[in-house]
Amino acid sequence: MKRTSFWKRRLFCISAFCIFALAFPAFLTAQTAPQQGTIIRMRMTDCLGPQHAFMAVMAGGAKGETAELCPEYVLVGDKVVYVISGKSSEQLIPLAEITRFRLQKNEMLIRIEDAPKESHFHIKAMTLRPDWEHNQILEEAAANAMISQHLDPAAMRSQR
Repeated sequence: MKRTSFWKRRLFCISAFCIFALAFPAFLTAQTAPQQGTIIRMRMTDCLGPQHAFMAVMAGGAKGETAELCPEYVLVGDKVVYVISGKSSEQLIPLAEITRFRLQKNEMLIRIEDAPKESHFHIKAMTLRPDWEHNQILEEAAANAMISQHLDPAAMRSQR
């Protein structure tokens, strides 16, 4: 009885190790594998302050809110659409070009051509591409409806 239990336990340990050894490298490459997408939109927004702004102000290191603007981009990937924000106003990415990127922790790393190292961007939002495309269609339809209502002569007469 003890002998069978020993072999069962040994077989379980060997199979668990084999599963781990085969799955772990695939997990690592999935986390750091380079991806590509296209930057389709850019706008300037307020820079994201330090995560612990209150503590930084209390320590005397930072001066609270600044008026600096940072670029915010919409990057459309194969499966996911990302909204990313630069950490400073100098982090500019060319629009409408294929951009190679990778994800590391809570940041997106993008190597811009001719740059010696990768630029780090905050990930502000992520949406599955089909959901994002559906939302874009709805937003466009709402904008078109507002334009047609605004330009419709009958609607303009009823407002007077």
